[in-house]
Amino acid sequence: MLLASIAVAFVGATSLQIAAQRSSSPTTPAPAATQRATTSRSAPASPAQHGAVLNRYCVTCHNERIKTGGLALNTVDLANPAAHAEVFEKVVQKLRGRAMPPAGAPRPDDATYESLASYLETSLDRAAAAHPNPGRTATLHRLNRAEYTNAVRDLLAVDIDAAALLPADDASYGFDNIGDVLSVSPVLMESYMSAARKISRLAVGTPAMLP
Repeated sequence: MLLASIAVAFVGATSLQIAAQRSSSPTTPAPAATQRATTSRSAPASPAQHGAVLNRYCVTCHNERIKTGGLALNTVDLANPAAHAEVFEKVVQKLRGRAMPPAGAPRPDDATYESLASYLETSLDRAAAAHPNPGRTATLHRLNRAEYTNAVRDLLAVDIDAAALLPADDASYGFDNIGDVLSVSPVLMESYMSAARKISRLAVGTPAMLP
């Protein structure tokens, strides 16, 4: 029993010494070449690299001389995609659908497809967020007859027939509520004044009152 106890104690002490030596030994640093390779893999491609992809796979058919599909990519600036937003929106659609380059032509690998499409999408989205386009707004947007009828009903609780009081509204593309199309002429203003007098009589309850 005494010998067994001594043996166990010796083995335990030896194990602790080995563990201490392992924990105290310095960690071998990764070779510089390995670190550079890791950094290279994780770094995003530059605009110049994306430009090289376009030149290799796209510009052959989409340039100022050939201009296939009405698209020229040899004059666009990949460092500033927002300056050619409409062009690059089309490019992103083709890249995401793998529609270009066409079948049978040399194509980049999936990683290159994804890298270029993501770069363009991110650049265009950032530019749109920084400079939102409010669209075209009309300087003066009057009510059409249907809207005028609804406004009178909501404000005065009076139902009117605007078609009998006001001339027909101007329409464009089948719509009669486009602000740029709804003009205000002297004849229309006279009709509005006449309609206002009739509606006011109905609202105050004296329909026989003279104007």
